[in-house]
Amino acid sequence: MLKSIYSYEKDDRIYGQGKAATYCYQVVNGAICISCKLTNGRRQIGAFYFPGDVFGVDPSMRRRWSAEAIVEATAVRRVKRKALLRKAVSNLSFARGVRSITERDLLHAEDHRILLGQLTATERVAAFLLQMNNRIGVNGDIELNMRAEDVADYLGLTLETVSRENTKLSKMGILKRHNRSSRSIRVLTLLRPESLRSMLPPLFALDLSPIRKNVIQTIFSSKT
Repeated sequence: MLKSIYSYEKDDRIYGQGKAATYCYQVVNGAICISCKLTNGRRQIGAFYFPGDVFGVDPSMRRRWSAEAIVEATAVRRVKRKALLRKAVSNLSFARGVRSITERDLLHAEDHRILLGQLTATERVAAFLLQMNNRIGVNGDIELNMRAEDVADYLGLTLETVSRENTKLSKMGILKRHNRSSRSIRVLTLLRPESLRSMLPPLFALDLSPIRKNVIQTIFSSKT
């Protein structure tokens, strides 16, 4: 199953909504988002994927979302979806690895529906910051390489609302922003992440952490 690495520039599409689900992917470098167009013409981002993340393991034969690179010099590794599922039928540990990926995505999708349908703007921004801190934060510092528009589309908010909520959190001493642009969120520092957690429902997670390293190696480095 070992495959070459494929490179993409910012805004390049990896696969389209409604297309055949031919491959599964692992992010090597950069960042990916999955998105769809809503009936009102707006874009809805369903998830972000960063180096080490696996995506595209759809349970259906057709893509329900499109996937695109959101930063320059994004690279992914891919494997044939049929080959992956065929091996899962005969290999129990491999099947568990595939299942862990699909279960993770399903749980995230469930939490994201709650975020869009039940949480306030402040709670949505708080959930996003906690998620990014868990996934790509280093000692409370978060470098967001996606556009502010991508964050707004993920949260189902306008750019102005996201900026206003970040300003509110900054004034509360919870968040420190290291740039002056109201339309771009680049480097952030969470000063009191526990305060953000207290804003959210107890069981709300919205996590999409990378699958364990050994599972990723099994799926994307096997030569059989």
